[in-house]
Amino acid sequence: MIQIENLTKNFIVGEDTLTAVKEVNLKIEKGEIFGIIGLSGAGKSTLIRCVNRLEEPSSGKIVIDGIDITGLGKEDLRKQRKEIGMIFQHFNLLSQKTVYENIAFPLQLERQSSEQIENRVNELLSYVELTDKKYAYPSQLSGGQKQRVAIARAIANKPKLLLSDEGTSALDPKTTKSILSLLNKIRKELGLTIVMITHQMEVVKEICDRVAIMENGRIIEVNTVENLFKSPQTKTAKNFVNAIPENIDDEFINPDDFQGKIIRLSYLGNSAKKPIISEVMKNFDININILSGNINKLQATNVGYLMLEFIGEDDEINRALSYLKNENVHVEVI
Repeated sequence: MIQIENLTKNFIVGEDTLTAVKEVNLKIEKGEIFGIIGLSGAGKSTLIRCVNRLEEPSSGKIVIDGIDITGLGKEDLRKQRKEIGMIFQHFNLLSQKTVYENIAFPLQLERQSSEQIENRVNELLSYVELTDKKYAYPSQLSGGQKQRVAIARAIANKPKLLLSDEGTSALDPKTTKSILSLLNKIRKELGLTIVMITHQMEVVKEICDRVAIMENGRIIEVNTVENLFKSPQTKTAKNFVNAIPENIDDEFINPDDFQGKIIRLSYLGNSAKKPIISEVMKNFDININILSGNINKLQATNVGYLMLEFIGEDDEINRALSYLKNENVHVEVI
């Protein structure tokens, strides 16, 4: 669906050049929800604005459905943008227009007939569950309702791709969950590919299939969400995973404070439901001290974590660790 090749975006600030995106290569598959996460200033919003050329790339290519949009002229780019919807953190609604008029706006730009516009807007109002707000103004809506209007407007022209630039950052947790549920519904029922820019790991956990970690303008890790939670490859990824409430933060456990070996286990799906620790204690001559643990429910599976102290002879501990690996448990000696 989306192929990004060696993408770089520079900004000229006085006599200096600021590189916000540095040689990014990324492939996003059709129909997936792809997250791009990073701290403020990582370059993720600049990257997504390059995808629809709200920002002009300094170099590199962006190919969407086989079309290199970086080489398009104004008229061809305008046509291509009809295939790309976008939602923003602060909704970007027209304050002097009603909900109906906000959703109708992109349809009017395409010179659709009044009857076509009315049918489509009514369809969308029903879809995002805002039929009763048809003639309300943005100032009369809650944050979640405003974002539902923005989503309806973004999909009004039936795009293939939906970009969300921090689309849930201004919302409370309960409202965020309802908006993510709506986006997931859009992906499943309308077949859209969705790219989510966020700094909230909870968003990635809830809705994304895969995720890219950005840092200093570069992509430093790309992973499935399951494998990211199971075994993050970079320090930044580990920090994001550990920032979720109740997740294990390795930095707070010092191996020197314990007599045994400190083991971090992570396991997916059905393995998270097995009495694995009980089996280890039955089959191997070691004592186990549970230091911390939890289970994260992801979109399609569960990821469990345990931080343990194994006390016993090295050979017996190593046999136990081999057993765990054979049970599809990721094992890390801290």
